[in-house]
Formats: sequence, C-alpha cells, structure tokens
Amino acid sequence: MEQATQDYAYVRSSAGDESGLGRTLAPETSGGVTPVGDVAGPHFFSGFLTAPTAAAAGPLAVADVGAARYPGPPRNASLDPVVTAAGDRLRSVSFSGRCGVCARPDVLGSGLDGDDFGHGTTNVDVDPPLRQALSREFRRASRPPGS
Repeated sequence: MEQATQDYAYVRSSAGDESGLGRTLAPETSGGVTPVGDVAGPHFFSGFLTAPTAAAAGPLAVADVGAARYPGPPRNASLDPVVTAAGDRLRSVSFSGRCGVCARPDVLGSGLDGDDFGHGTTNVDVDPPLRQALSREFRRASRPPGS
C-alpha cells in the first residue's frame, strides 16, 4: 500500500495586532490550490468580519480539535486547520491527531464585509500570536457590558 505525504511550510508566523487602526488578524498560509493552480502563499480575503467574536470562536475551536490528543498511537496528521474560500464563505476544517474528531465552522458571506474574496484551499498557521489575538476577541465579548 502506498502512502502519500503532503509537506507544507509557512514563510512567516501568523500575527494578530491591536493598534490605533483597530484589531487585525494576519493568518499565514502555506501553499494552496486555487482556480489558477498551485499558489505559494494564497490570499483569500481582505476585509472585516461583521461578527468578529463569533468568527474568533470558530478558528479557536478548530485549532483545539487539531491539537487534541486522544489515547492510542497518533497518526501523522496536520495540526493546522485547512481553510477554503468558496466565493460565498470561508470554511475552516481540522481533524484531531487520530483523525477521529472533526471541526468545521463556516463564516458565510453575510458575516464578511470586504471585496477581495478569492477561491481556493490552504493550511493556516494557528500559532501562539494568532491564538492570543483570537482569544482576546472572544474574551472581550464574554465580559458583561460596562466592565
């Protein structure tokens, strides 16, 4: 039986920033597949999320599933989520290390406010800086009003 492997790498780390311009996320992508073929660093969306707190919870949950460890010998699996841009949504998918658990939240077009929307699939680096930025957004909304 033949086994196939997929190697991917990130040029730089993902980033999250809270500056005078507002809160921004810059997730780093690996090589990806687009309608024009393979692309070294695909870019699928620039814009704003209309419900950033709900959108932050999705990638965190997906990354947690990928990082989860279950009893038994682990299979070789990617810990980073796969993101697909389909023209009307951004979809994140991740499998646990034993591929027994899957998470897949979608951000539909109504949750995206931008005009640069691509098509394709890539892995996204959910490293500590990006995880912290997503967590800050999620915690911000979890606080009672006025606190």
